[in-house]
Amino acid sequence: MFYWSGKRVIGVLSDYDLSSMKSVPSGRERTGTVPFMALELLIAEAIQGDIEYLYQHDAESFIWVLTWVSLRCDGGKLLDEGPGRQFDEWFTVDATGCREKKSDFLFRVQRHVHIDPPSSHQYNWQIALSCLRAFFSSQGKDIEGQDVFRDWLDTKVPSSCRE
Repeated sequence: MFYWSGKRVIGVLSDYDLSSMKSVPSGRERTGTVPFMALELLIAEAIQGDIEYLYQHDAESFIWVLTWVSLRCDGGKLLDEGPGRQFDEWFTVDATGCREKKSDFLFRVQRHVHIDPPSSHQYNWQIALSCLRAFFSSQGKDIEGQDVFRDWLDTKVPSSCRE
């Protein structure tokens, strides 16, 4: 979620992983739904708590959620078939297996393999696709995730939606 405060974008990520007192993690544990976690957090070092958690990890998580919803749902219902069904495998493997499957998917996106979303998510898929390509083409560069989204919002979101 985001809102505009003057000319500044304020982003809010709702994460209910810690909403129950039954599962309070120690300082080294990572929480999250594996298929939606940032790729960097799905490697052994991150699982052991040796990778610093950054803003860009939340930004990447948002992109994965938007991608999943855009390809896996139609009209508020989970699809029984279509390109999003490949995401089912992301829920059945461990963290490193999920990273491999997501990396394979990302490779296809970067190679411009055509993926046809459900009719109700044509526009959302274009946003997700734009985010995937922009965000992951910047991997390895020393940038803040906040800057990626600010640039993306400035170029992709119509100014009429920001007023």
